[in-house]
Amino acid sequence: MPRLLAVGHVTWDRGASGDVLGGSVSYAALTAAKLGWEAAVLTSAARDFVPERDLPGVTVFQRTAAATTRFHNHYAKDGARRQTIQMRSDDIDLSLLPDTWRNPDALLLSPVAGEVAGGSATAFEAGVVGASAQGWLRHIDTDGSVSPRGWPTAGADLVGVHALFLSEQDLPEGIAAREFLAAVPMVAVTRGWEGLTLLTRDGAHDVPSLPRAEADPTGAGDAFAAAFLVRYHETQDALEASAFAACAASCAVEAMGAAGLGDRDEVERRLALRERLIEEGEWDE
Repeated sequence: MPRLLAVGHVTWDRGASGDVLGGSVSYAALTAAKLGWEAAVLTSAARDFVPERDLPGVTVFQRTAAATTRFHNHYAKDGARRQTIQMRSDDIDLSLLPDTWRNPDALLLSPVAGEVAGGSATAFEAGVVGASAQGWLRHIDTDGSVSPRGWPTAGADLVGVHALFLSEQDLPEGIAAREFLAAVPMVAVTRGWEGLTLLTRDGAHDVPSLPRAEADPTGAGDAFAAAFLVRYHETQDALEASAFAACAASCAVEAMGAAGLGDRDEVERRLALRERLIEEGEWDE
């Protein structure tokens, strides 16, 4: 069975309905598991995170810390997210990982609060390596409010990374996503229901999504990243991986937390529906 390892903080996210498990690694690992892969997480968290309860079916390598990272998420009507961070766990300790997980088929570096050291990909022998940009593009003020920031060390931080994932909302003003092509060969810029743009050194490719009514958009980008790596490892086709991942993300938004994540049959059903709607020029089922 192929394996995906996600590296970063699990979190507790407070929204309108209370606390739910969050963190890019949580959604990514659960997505990979739903798609039939073996999944693992390397993280740091307090004892209020219980792997067997909170990430069933996922192998967890955890540094026990004094706190689990906690966010408060608020979404505006236009989908824009405003965040504050209330607690932060310790930095990720790569030495906790056993040698058997040093060579996963897919590796996703997914910091949410600067907890993954730059250049971490070089500590692994992974088949395909992705990185979620948001944790490197966040400035955290003394009051915990989160805002975009520049990334002057991207070249060094992304050594060994094949694909960078970010939302258009992650980009600080004045920075173009294509600038990151100096560090990685592929950049996927997601725009929610409007789809995404896959940037490569050969050009830009717009990829339609499968729009769905949103119950909770949190984690959709992380589901996209994991599904992209899974499908790219299987096909070596970035455009096919993008379409597959867009359909995986469409599942994620339909329920709170990770409850809506789809299995492979559901993602492939949506992929077929998406292709039919594109051919017919319609987007309403």
